[in-house]
Amino acid sequence: MRVNTKKMVLCSVLSLLLCTAIQACWKGKMPMATPQNGQVKVTEASFKCLHEMTKVDKMYVDNLLGDLDGTLAVANSGSGGTYPTGSVVQLFPGEAMVKLEKGAHPSTNDWEFFVLDVSPEGSKIKQKGFEEVKNMFGTCISCHSQPSAPQADMICAAGHACPSINFPGGINTKVLIPALQKTDKRCPSPESLTPEEIVELKKLEAVLAAARAAAGGQQ
Repeated sequence: MRVNTKKMVLCSVLSLLLCTAIQACWKGKMPMATPQNGQVKVTEASFKCLHEMTKVDKMYVDNLLGDLDGTLAVANSGSGGTYPTGSVVQLFPGEAMVKLEKGAHPSTNDWEFFVLDVSPEGSKIKQKGFEEVKNMFGTCISCHSQPSAPQADMICAAGHACPSINFPGGINTKVLIPALQKTDKRCPSPESLTPEEIVELKKLEAVLAAARAAAGGQQ
């Protein structure tokens, strides 16, 4: 039997390259491609420490299907646009919105909203859905459907004024937002808080305690 030495060498080289590529993927040196089958599967593992996502202005973004460049292109655009399927947008650790496949839920522009319970162990989904998902201040869609010009797919476009988020209890929202982002319990090394941020977090704790007490009295 005659052996083709050139073919053997070529196969060996290709095998070595393939193994190296697979090892690199597992070690995080190369991104593993995600099948673009048009379906977005969202689980609790889909949500991670905010600081492992990409920050754009005040929010953090990711893409569950690997199209981070597409998500960033819209997030950074001053003229708006439509986020690609699989986009994840978060402002606070305990809330997220995920862009589903086109036509999944037209009345929310195919966004699904999530309320999360975060801990060092990860994320637990407390609520998920569309118009019905809400926090203590109202529904998610009531905020994201506010008119703002220009707006990118129910999210304020970069560099343009957005409807303000107003917390009760005299809370300074501009100080509170980075404070909440810094204290994401999923992150291994929480960032240090400024004295001003500590004050606003204590105000929020008081508001939440009052809300819980009121809810308990109505039961």
